[in-house]
Amino acid sequence: MRTKSHVRALALGLATSIGICVLAGCGQKGDAPADASGVSESVEADAAAESSSEVTTETAESSPTAKEAAAEALKHEIVRVGDDGASVKVGMVCDVGGINDHSFNQSAWDGMLFLNSNLNARVSYVETTSTEEFVTDLSRLAEDGNDVCWGIGYQFSDAILEAAGNYPDKHFAIVDYAYDRVPDNVTCAVFSAEEPSFIVGYVAGRMTESGKVGFIGGMDVNAIHAFQYGYMAGVDRADSETGGSTEVMCEFIGSFDDAEGGKAAALDMYDQGCDVIFHAAGGTGVGVIEAAGETGKYVIGVDCDQSYLAPDVVLTSAVKKVDVIVSNISVQYGMGDNVGGKMIEYGLKEHAVGIPDEHPLIPDEIYDAAKQMEQEIMYGGLEVPSNETEYAAFTSK
Repeated sequence: MRTKSHVRALALGLATSIGICVLAGCGQKGDAPADASGVSESVEADAAAESSSEVTTETAESSPTAKEAAAEALKHEIVRVGDDGASVKVGMVCDVGGINDHSFNQSAWDGMLFLNSNLNARVSYVETTSTEEFVTDLSRLAEDGNDVCWGIGYQFSDAILEAAGNYPDKHFAIVDYAYDRVPDNVTCAVFSAEEPSFIVGYVAGRMTESGKVGFIGGMDVNAIHAFQYGYMAGVDRADSETGGSTEVMCEFIGSFDDAEGGKAAALDMYDQGCDVIFHAAGGTGVGVIEAAGETGKYVIGVDCDQSYLAPDVVLTSAVKKVDVIVSNISVQYGMGDNVGGKMIEYGLKEHAVGIPDEHPLIPDEIYDAAKQMEQEIMYGGLEVPSNETEYAAFTSK
């Protein structure tokens, strides 16, 4: 059994490495979560698998409905990596896009696996089917002995509050949401999403040949508006340098789990002349990338480097390193640091957002100019808008 001092010694080294490294990212299309060797499902999952054995063997081969039923039977079960005797245990509930969303959830799980590899923490996740199940799934993580229970995404805001009230001796954390008053056993981790969005907007504005680019958001909410207005401001910055007048088309799908809707919206934008589209739409964005692949037009990914999904058309990505913040805050908690009752913001200064180093589709001149803007933002010379009001002020300068 590790003592607290052992955890602190390991965690200090880990925290240092987290601050300067770019973690692996979102796995590969169609794969299980990256490096998920040693994964063991909970006792409940084993029981569910046994109870559905008839469905998954004989019936499932001839019935798509039965296959879906078998898959649903394994939802809400705890998938663990690591030793149950570990001194640090961290769990997460995925947003509805699932663990293999090639985006937010998968990046968070990469951060969990990093904890397991470097701190010998036991890490776990639960996939959910609807927002109505969030409290139940968070409670299951708390009952399973986790020290920190994560809700991955702003949609967990109500559920985290309820679960934190029900389990005052457990610590909870949420990504992309900040309460007016943060409970003592909760940490809010938010990104300056407008910062990488500005950078990719600048790239889009420099790369477009048609003078028309697009933005597709998952939900029409403040968390996504930061992407939208940061992107639009970046396009404006490019226009100010080139003398262009680029039109930005925007559409919200209403879901982070509607790849077909994302694809249809993207195809329509490409038909209307857009030659670059930036998506901030989670699993819905997979459809946007598919549309880009079919049309041969450019697309910009989000949350992690999504170039592996379509290397010939993914121009770059607005990276939000969910893996970094999940690891960072969990490490701080494991060290005994007081992270409760706080909202912690992560941006370029914290090396938690940016664009990938690899840029085979972007000329060096444009890429270097984009990286220079990262420095302007990082050191306070360039303020990026995150909402409509700030954008109006930005454009009036």
